[in-house]
Amino acid sequence: MSLHYAGIDSAITDLEAHAATMHNAMTQLKDYLDGKINVELVGDFSVAAGALSQQLHNSDETMGKKIVAAHQALTEIRNVIKDADMRASSHFDHVAG
Repeated sequence: MSLHYAGIDSAITDLEAHAATMHNAMTQLKDYLDGKINVELVGDFSVAAGALSQQLHNSDETMGKKIVAAHQALTEIRNVIKDADMRASSHFDHVAG
């Protein structure tokens, strides 16, 4: 029975892993840029780095919201398949019994 939604479980796991990897990469780059502003980067370069750092933060938040929505959608799909599988199993048990 679980084979019907094993692919969705795998997709959920992959989504979580890739989301964590992307979040960590964005956070590291943002932290790196923030550490360089007004230290190694001054003037226009500092302003540009600050703008990029803020854009990374905004993109990370947007990505996080979309990943949560995708996770919820995959979970709902999994639950529907599981429910249909259980109903079919109960039906066949009733018919066979």
